[in-house]
Amino acid sequence: MKESLDVFDIYAIVHELKQYEGEYIEKIYQKDDEIYIRLKKEGEIFIKNGKWLCISKYREESKEHPPAFAMTLRKYLKNGKIVKIEQYDFDRIVIFEIQKEKRYRIVCELIPNGNILLLDEENKIILPLFYQEWSHRVLKPKKTYVFPLSKANPMQISVDGFMKKIGKEKDVVRDIVAIGIPGKWAEEICLLANIEKNLKGDEIDEKKKEELYKSFMNLMNRLVEKKFSPVIVEEDGKIIDVLPFPMKRYEGFQHHFYNSMNEACDEFYHIISSKIHEEKRKVEEERERIKRQIEQQKEAIKKFREEANRYRKEADAIYANYVLIEDVLKGRKENEIKKRKHPFIIIEIPYEGSKLLIELDTRKSVFENAEEKYKMSKKMKDKIKGAEKALEEAKKKLEEVKIEEEKKEKKARKKYWFENFRWFISSEGNLVIGGRDAKTNEKVVKKYMKDSDIYVHADVHGSPSCVVKACDIDGNPLPINEQTIEEACQFAAVYSKAWNNFSMAQVYWVYPWQVSKTPQAGEYLPLGAFVIRGKRNYKKCSLEIGIGKVMIKGEEKIMGAPPSAIKKWADRWIIFVPGNEDKNKVAKEIARIFGVSIEEVQRTLPPGGLMKKEEKI
Repeated sequence: MKESLDVFDIYAIVHELKQYEGEYIEKIYQKDDEIYIRLKKEGEIFIKNGKWLCISKYREESKEHPPAFAMTLRKYLKNGKIVKIEQYDFDRIVIFEIQKEKRYRIVCELIPNGNILLLDEENKIILPLFYQEWSHRVLKPKKTYVFPLSKANPMQISVDGFMKKIGKEKDVVRDIVAIGIPGKWAEEICLLANIEKNLKGDEIDEKKKEELYKSFMNLMNRLVEKKFSPVIVEEDGKIIDVLPFPMKRYEGFQHHFYNSMNEACDEFYHIISSKIHEEKRKVEEERERIKRQIEQQKEAIKKFREEANRYRKEADAIYANYVLIEDVLKGRKENEIKKRKHPFIIIEIPYEGSKLLIELDTRKSVFENAEEKYKMSKKMKDKIKGAEKALEEAKKKLEEVKIEEEKKEKKARKKYWFENFRWFISSEGNLVIGGRDAKTNEKVVKKYMKDSDIYVHADVHGSPSCVVKACDIDGNPLPINEQTIEEACQFAAVYSKAWNNFSMAQVYWVYPWQVSKTPQAGEYLPLGAFVIRGKRNYKKCSLEIGIGKVMIKGEEKIMGAPPSAIKKWADRWIIFVPGNEDKNKVAKEIARIFGVSIEEVQRTLPPGGLMKKEEKI
């Protein structure tokens, strides 16, 4: 199911939004990371940080005091005139220019880990929705705004440029993505050209390449010529996509057409969010129902226990006052009777230093009255067992609801390709990945190491093969600096067999061209092993690892990283060194602190015992 807009969607939406240039801003609202800009004449512009933008009619009224960001936008932009709305460089960034006493800009970054920023006329940040910092840009007040590193712009590519790109990547669909086309649209181009998307570029002849370019141009011309036919696509009763025009891949699916892309996107987002809210409401209602059931069972158990004790006490008191009660029952001491309700009477008798009111059946003997009380006590105890069983069943149901909710949340949570390996983000923003075993060591190097990357390995047996990527998690180019190399070396040392055997470890790094799978004559290389040729660059690293919760593309992830990196990206963290604390026990404690599964934590821990060195939780 679609979760965010791509560049094609945004191109169509911005084209339609241009009709609002010249409109004045009446008020601005905010709910969490959602912003609504109400216009004086009609309409509200809806912005979901990092994901969505359209004209919307579905804002819910809120009585809560507006957050600081909304109040700042009101202060600078209320009664301001929208003079320009544009898409930046065919990217997922939309800019609103507003004229008041001065000219201001709202920049909406509809990208993973996105942001919404208010800028002044000198391009200085007045306030971002979130503070963010990378090695190449800082999004904080008074800082000059710098756009994210741009990807290729397919609007500017020539036929020669297109042809030269085919064959550069692993397969043809990736070749097309590399020129700035979103993945599903790259697949659509292959489909329209009748070319298998997984073919390598050198397996396609010139005629097929021309067909590919023709399909690409037909798609781009449809955008440029504004030939939009907005549609929501439905499959088996569930909406799955919203598009500026139909795609061949959805032939045979049910289509719902709309007059504008803004209207289609508004309906799509409303339906999806309504379903999510409804599911959450039902789950919450079920949880509250079970909680009430648990409280009722607890109260019943308490009541039954009190009743059981009372009946047993009354039975004991009857035997303790056997003669007195026999005289009362036989009419010899009627003055002891406090109340009559035939055939029952209530008398007051002494017991354990106090007076006890007790009901007796005049048709029964002293013994029979006492046995009846014991019988009622046992009956209450049986009820306790029943209530305790019902309580345990209710608790089990509550746990099942929790587990089911966690499963749905885990399923909904996007897993990124690098999570199949050991990974972390360096303090300068580079992605670093490492193998977990021989098989993934092989894969990290052979599939993911590029010429511009760096290879890292601890100088001990049992070290993961690590690759320092010359890019961030989105693939945007980033230089590999000394700080990142040092962190990657420490990372390789921590997850090697040096942990729990040494306090320091020797680690080396080399360039990709020095790493080979070809052994010397007569030698054999096992799975996950490589030959290193040429000079090795050594570093001595302390064995320390930080565990913390970080935000990756708007989602919370548990990351294991060198202390300098974890302190940069996580608000709460724990630093460990080798020690005697059981790894599983530590994992349970970390999972409790950060509110995540034990499995998630275990994937970040080094191979051995630990000792806590420092924390910020």
